[in-house]
Amino acid sequence: MSKKEKLLAKLCANPSPKNFSWDDLVALMRSFGFKNSCSGGSHYMFEHTSGFRFRMSKTHPSGILKSYQIHDAKNALKYIGVIHEQSFI
Repeated sequence: MSKKEKLLAKLCANPSPKNFSWDDLVALMRSFGFKNSCSGGSHYMFEHTSGFRFRMSKTHPSGILKSYQIHDAKNALKYIGVIHEQSFI
């Protein structure tokens, strides 16, 4: 299983992971065609090659994502067709 597959499985686990890091999120999103940018501060824009965009605030100081951020990341991956309804809870 590749790192990308492992990160995706971890993100989609039920219950949601309590230890998914910001760095893991960035790596996973980049592997699926997202680019991230920050114009200052802690707010990042993730933009997919299809034009889909979403914004997320980087977590400080722990770097561990909150549950709503995991949900937003799953929604983004669902929107671009990476994950399907049965794996999205």
